[in-house]
Amino acid sequence: AVVSTQSTGKEIHDIIAKNLTKIEKDFKSKSTTFNNLKTTLVQHQKKETGNLVTRNLATIVKEEDFVNESEYLVTVCVVVPKNSAREWENSYWKLADFVVPQSSEKIFEEGDQYLYNVTMFKKTLDAFKTNARERKFIVRDFQFSRTIIEQQKTEATNVEKAKNKAYPPLIKWLKGNFSEAFLNWTHVKALRLFTESVLRYGLPATFMTAILEPNKKSERKLREKLSAMYGNLDKNAADSTDLGDIPAMFQTGDYYPYVYFDINTSFVDNAREL
Repeated sequence: AVVSTQSTGKEIHDIIAKNLTKIEKDFKSKSTTFNNLKTTLVQHQKKETGNLVTRNLATIVKEEDFVNESEYLVTVCVVVPKNSAREWENSYWKLADFVVPQSSEKIFEEGDQYLYNVTMFKKTLDAFKTNARERKFIVRDFQFSRTIIEQQKTEATNVEKAKNKAYPPLIKWLKGNFSEAFLNWTHVKALRLFTESVLRYGLPATFMTAILEPNKKSERKLREKLSAMYGNLDKNAADSTDLGDIPAMFQTGDYYPYVYFDINTSFVDNAREL
């Protein structure tokens, strides 16, 4: 945030608010675009995995497993539990009229499921699905189409390429704008520090500002040293070892003889662990 030392508090506030609003707007747009690509890719990948009831059959079946371009016949794929395989093989042509006998073959197996094909007249398909469902045979809603299969493969490939292409610029943008957002945030802290100090100690502003970064073991000792050094500034201030974010005039916790604000940088350590 580029601000002039001659700017008023309100002007500085407006500049910071404008900067952060733009960063937030851009972040929402960029993250939404990337997450949509990621979600679409995951959906494609899920179709290639899972059990035979949910996965994409295009990677399993072959064109010769189907009767194609027939005006009257249709071939469907049916998921059959392994322990019901014999029942299927002995009765599938009885599940509806006009099912072609000896048209069913086991074309794939996975886990405790088999995938069969079966051919029948199109007009009997609905009755076949109903009767198959009653016996826990699941008819997949799948028709072989080389054109559609190629389109699906191309779409999945394009989505993956788009996601991989979008990732590096997104990371670069995040790094640059995180620095900008953090800088604006520290400006807000400085504004609060100045305002609270003026309210506490009055004008002219002859107080000193410092940034301290103690390790966890020395926090209590640092608090005691600061109280000893600056206790004369406010005789009513109670000694405390609490490190909360306490405004001088609107405190919600322990009160110190000096104005103190906490700057949380724990996300830096978390980022290093990723």
